[in-house]
Amino acid sequence: MGRKSRAKRDRRAETHYVAALTASEGTWLEQPVSEEESARIKAAQKTLEQHRAAATELSSDEDRLQRFSLEVFRDARFTSLYFDDWMIEQVLEHFGEPPVSEDPADTAFSDYLRAAVQWAATPRVRRALSGQATRFLPEYVEAGLINEALAINYNAYVTVMSDANTPLLVQMMVGGLSRWYDEHEDTDDEVPVVGDS
Repeated sequence: MGRKSRAKRDRRAETHYVAALTASEGTWLEQPVSEEESARIKAAQKTLEQHRAAATELSSDEDRLQRFSLEVFRDARFTSLYFDDWMIEQVLEHFGEPPVSEDPADTAFSDYLRAAVQWAATPRVRRALSGQATRFLPEYVEAGLINEALAINYNAYVTVMSDANTPLLVQMMVGGLSRWYDEHEDTDDEVPVVGDS
């Protein structure tokens, strides 16, 4: 097998993996990035480079940026990027049920979530989610939602370039857990409710 054939095979395998990782089946995110879409993403990123002052302001307070990013990724349009059931089932098998508490000061769920994200977020997972997140940039930039686009771009970069528990990773895990419980809820038994991190 020649170099080009191997590259095509590897790209097909990676494309399938990216789609299978998340709940993107049947959505536009299931398809690989076309040349036209790639050009739109690059154009959106180029536009964001013209908003350095806004980016500096947004990143001046790390806690605020984290909270804002979580708000962005809680938007319904990102539900297709929630981790798919097979990933959630691996997390549940490895870590057990998420803890449930009525006490706002209890960090048990946050601790569980941090551990689950660190365990699940391999370099391949990080690359896949980062790449998928950038596909939303044209939509946000074209709508004039610059701060939101900056947050998405920042999260995509940090997710792939570090081992941090970014808001992108955290929300895709929380969303995946919530959806899994919604779909597998047994009405006869009490099922833990996944809360905010």
